[in-house]
Amino acid sequence: MKEQLLSETLRAYSMRNYPFHMPGHKFGRHLKLNDIHQIDVTEVKGTDNLHHPKTIIKEAQEKAADLFGADKTYFLVNGSTGGILSTISAVCHPGDSILIARNCHRAVYNAIIIHQLKPIYCYPEINPNTGIAGGISSNQIETILKDNDSIKMMVITSPTYEGIVSDIEQIAKIVHHNNVILFVDEAHGSHFKFHPRFPKTALEMGADIVIQSTHKTLPAYTQSAMLHIKSSKINWYEISQQLSIYQSSSPSYILLSGLDHCCHLLKQHGRELFHSYFNLLMKYRQVLAENLSCLKLLNDDCIGRMAVYDIDISKIVLICTNANMNGIVLDNKLREMYQIQVELSSLNHMIALTSVSDTSLGIEKLTKALLHIDDELHLKHNTKPFFMVPLESKYLPSEALQKDKKLVHLKDSIGQAVGEFVIPFPPGIPLIVPGEIVTKEMTRIIRKSIKQGISILGMKDTSGEMIQIIEG
Repeated sequence: MKEQLLSETLRAYSMRNYPFHMPGHKFGRHLKLNDIHQIDVTEVKGTDNLHHPKTIIKEAQEKAADLFGADKTYFLVNGSTGGILSTISAVCHPGDSILIARNCHRAVYNAIIIHQLKPIYCYPEINPNTGIAGGISSNQIETILKDNDSIKMMVITSPTYEGIVSDIEQIAKIVHHNNVILFVDEAHGSHFKFHPRFPKTALEMGADIVIQSTHKTLPAYTQSAMLHIKSSKINWYEISQQLSIYQSSSPSYILLSGLDHCCHLLKQHGRELFHSYFNLLMKYRQVLAENLSCLKLLNDDCIGRMAVYDIDISKIVLICTNANMNGIVLDNKLREMYQIQVELSSLNHMIALTSVSDTSLGIEKLTKALLHIDDELHLKHNTKPFFMVPLESKYLPSEALQKDKKLVHLKDSIGQAVGEFVIPFPPGIPLIVPGEIVTKEMTRIIRKSIKQGISILGMKDTSGEMIQIIEG
């Protein structure tokens, strides 16, 4: 039997399927770096150095800062993860308190563990009918900051994976009034800047530091991202030092060139590209909103409720809680019957990620497929969605990971402090953080997730039947 190369498998996948998932270049549209082998170089005379840029990389980052409205922009070749770790490491020191939205990405928790920080959580409001997290209430933040004057930084995810945007402007005012730095994980919002009908960017709304996964929603290569700073309170030198720790000492010039090429494309042609893209989105979102009967399109009717300030319409989010088909089955059906692969699926919903690089034929194909599937469904009322459940913490995450642990059956973990992460992926938001107390409801959620085929990261026992709890 002929040995199958990874590249051959990937090419076969791209020939067979239409991608409603990241990266945003959608198999290379608008990102025509055909001479990749000629630009895959290293730090020699004339190519500059990402960790001490003086010429072409420095100029590229300065152009990016001007384009996105930042005082300072850093190119990232280790995704938003490297930028999140670097930023928190630069601002916070061991023992500091940090306020984070509980639906932050795993990278935020990793930074907390590395630096032995004390996390204080604020929780998004949850829609009880869909299980989808809303925004973070500015009133909740104000109350927490009044009760905790030692908090140094706040980290919030906006937009969320589902495209939910919080009121960053009001949050920024409250956070800054309490002399706290606001760091927004805007990984899924790098495209906001390029059409007035998308939400305003976190930089425009007053955030001090913003991370963007350029590769997620713009034409850029996977693992390429940007870190933007717009604040006199941030030590740029310290950020640079930490980036040199959390990024490779041999950064990919392919990724760097892709970021620069993306910025050039947006500066030269962004207006017309996004005008056409926006009109295409609105056309097919309207078709879905008016014609779906069992599945439901997440639309702007949620704005103003559950702390939702705005939504990102580039994400086609289908709510499945009232249909006799969950998001995972819908995902499989789209791929098997229509050769469409979406970004994320769960029991509650499914996300198809669009970008400026999508074709009209591609979005039309998705729309027709969803309408055809919906025609064959029937309503199923009183479905109870599951969602993030606030848990009591017994130990700090960093403390929990250092303690002795033992594996027990999931049913025997109720009331015990867990010694590992439990993370559905995607999106990479922990259901349980080390040190939190397991509840009966949480064991139900874990079992149901695994039964439905959702990947769970962090657990030593990959079957999900056993979980590590802290001894003693």
